[in-house]
Amino acid sequence: MPLHEIDDAALVRRAVMNAKPRRNGDAPRWVAVLDTFGLGSTYAHDLCRQYGLDPDKMVGGVRCLSCNP
Repeated sequence: MPLHEIDDAALVRRAVMNAKPRRNGDAPRWVAVLDTFGLGSTYAHDLCRQYGLDPDKMVGGVRCLSCNP
C-alpha cells in the first residue's frame, strides 16, 4: 500500500503502538510515547488512551547486550 493511501491517524496509531522507550529495560507505554513524540506526560497518556491503549502497560525498551549477555 503506498504511503499516500494511509491516513494520518493510522500512521500515528502505528507509531504509538510500536513506540519503544529510549532507556534500557522496560517502561510504561506512556514513557515510550513521550520519548517518540517529544510530548509531556499528560499528552503522552492522552495519546495512548486516544488509540485504546493502556498507558501504564510495560513495553520493552532497548537492551544492553554487554550489561545483560
